Amino acid sequence: MDSFRKVLAIGAGVASMVLGACGATGPSASNHSPLTSPTVAATAGANPSPSQSPSPALADVRLVIDDFSASEVRLARLDATDTASVKGHLDGIVQDNAIVLNGTTLDALDRNGRVTKLGQLAATPEWDGAGTVAVNPQLSQWLYVIRNDAMTTYIHLGTPTSDKVIATLASPDGTSYYQTYAWIASGVYMFKQPVGLGGAGPFLEYHFSLVKFDLTTDDVMPISPDCVVYQILDDGTVICGGSIQDGRLEIRSPSGGSNVIQVSIGNGTGDYTHTAFIRVALSPDGKRLIAGRDGSKGSVAHYQMAVADRTSTNAKAFGPLDYLPDAWLPDGRVVADHVCFYSGWGGGPCNASLDGTYIFSADGTSHTLFFKLTSGGVVGYI
Repeated sequence: MDSFRKVLAIGAGVASMVLGACGATGPSASNHSPLTSPTVAATAGANPSPSQSPSPALADVRLVIDDFSASEVRLARLDATDTASVKGHLDGIVQDNAIVLNGTTLDALDRNGRVTKLGQLAATPEWDGAGTVAVNPQLSQWLYVIRNDAMTTYIHLGTPTSDKVIATLASPDGTSYYQTYAWIASGVYMFKQPVGLGGAGPFLEYHFSLVKFDLTTDDVMPISPDCVVYQILDDGTVICGGSIQDGRLEIRSPSGGSNVIQVSIGNGTGDYTHTAFIRVALSPDGKRLIAGRDGSKGSVAHYQMAVADRTSTNAKAFGPLDYLPDAWLPDGRVVADHVCFYSGWGGGPCNASLDGTYIFSADGTSHTLFFKLTSGGVVGYI
């Protein structure tokens, strides 16, 4: 699914559970992986899930603003003018359409502001952020789940004219159920979703162990080794998180190769503030990733953006302290928020009057104020 973020890492062990979890109910706790999936050049060998292709001219770009508290999704031009809005919650971005769930109505909003009703769900799924309804790249079918108290998962297949249960899956462990994640070119993916989660912190995000679902056989196939998923690309390349102690991301290709990137400044210090990170996203060309981390090496903390090539081993600082990434633009510029690290969690001095949404140059050396949102936040573009 295109970009969103899931909060708290729950993988094969408890350590995995804390990595993404070191997140917060601020600065922006949304679910699943990053919201705007890139379109990878042919030489890169993979298209992020699901692909945004082709990249629109900058004049045609519309930023997608998710205003969860108002149950509204809005589009804005790069001159900060709102161009469209639709009621509901943002479920993802598929083929340059913002997918919006309003009750049991599933809509698609394109960059011209046109709203197309995809269909009507037969039941109301438990809202879990992006991917609550996994829409296929053709926008013609979708999957969602309903669970019972025994954590049994009932998988619904929807079309514009029908909705039926196609599979019933028992709980993988008695404490979690299977939740839809993405329906992309390489298949249908789900993850093991625990219940009763909560918490607060400066890096709170939930990320869970990925599995693949076979629509033909109803088989659930774990990804091995275990992958606490941050994003998956169309060809099956996955971005996986590690434990709280290492601050790393692993990029695994379907051919079996992998590359580990040190995202955080800290490594194995035992202090999650220095090893955690949030808001992981790929660039529109699929060649770089960006994340937010603690950029301070001292006793106080400051948010910092960090960028790395997919083939590199270390992420490097991008822009000044006290900013977190929202989305990449097709020309390589980055939309980001000025966010002060809460002093109660060890944050250092920070000018909160600068809070707002900014657009950074592609090299991170300059930035300009875009607007100050009163509610909601930028999560991607179409």
